[in-house]
Amino acid sequence: MYGPLVITYLFLGGAAAGALFVASIWSLAARRSERLQNPLFAAAFDTMRKHVYAAGFIMLAFAMACLLWDLGSPQRALLVFLRPHPTVLTFGAFTLSVEAGVTAVLASSSLLGKPRLPKGLFTTLEALCCLGALATMGYTGVFLFESGMPAWSTWTLVALFVFSSLSAGISTVLLIDWVAQGRARLLKAAKPLQKAHLACLAGEGAFFTLFMLHVFDDPSATAAKSLIMQQDMTATIALGVVGFGMAVPAALEAYSLTRAECRTIPAADAACLLGCFILRAVVVACGIR
Repeated sequence: MYGPLVITYLFLGGAAAGALFVASIWSLAARRSERLQNPLFAAAFDTMRKHVYAAGFIMLAFAMACLLWDLGSPQRALLVFLRPHPTVLTFGAFTLSVEAGVTAVLASSSLLGKPRLPKGLFTTLEALCCLGALATMGYTGVFLFESGMPAWSTWTLVALFVFSSLSAGISTVLLIDWVAQGRARLLKAAKPLQKAHLACLAGEGAFFTLFMLHVFDDPSATAAKSLIMQQDMTATIALGVVGFGMAVPAALEAYSLTRAECRTIPAADAACLLGCFILRAVVVACGIR
């Protein structure tokens, strides 16, 4: 329990939910934008959207597998669905399943054109995808918060994971678009996303600070505090969480926004995703001490 499988679940589940939230919101907003009247932009946007939905489904599937595999036996995993109880684990399992199901329909419709969904139904599914993604992002924090571990007994952990998931989601969307299309066609239209990324990074930094303050202020979290004070963990937090996860992406995004041309190399996104993974590893390590 609370080993590599849980860390992987927290990362994949959060990043996937963040990416699906961003892609769905962007898609819903783009329908009211004049940019879609441009055939080149419309084609590029459709390419981005279908690849994000497909990647999001795969990431959610792996996240679910990690979460259920961590239970220790296939029978116990099946009981979560066959004999559900009003627990946080059950809520998370069903939330992930519903989100994965909605994403699967959106991905198949976008990639294959089948089933051919009416525009109104597709819009409704994207709205449901947004809500499910938001619930999934929040659950990744609640999953640890409700465990009762001293270091995790703070609501700031939920907010931290929501902002971190949104940050990872934005990076995932932009990185997938860059890889899938071979060139950054949408990045000129992604300036608002980059501004949102800066806001998410600021929120993530603020709540990570509050989380650290909680660990140092809680007398029952002395083991976690001792771990943080160790040289290796201090370096991991400084370089991995703060450096790669927040400072480097923030600096690169801010620099890009000051330039007339759009960025073409997703260095900020790669650094951000690495930092988000390290963040979850650090939080889990603090909690199990």
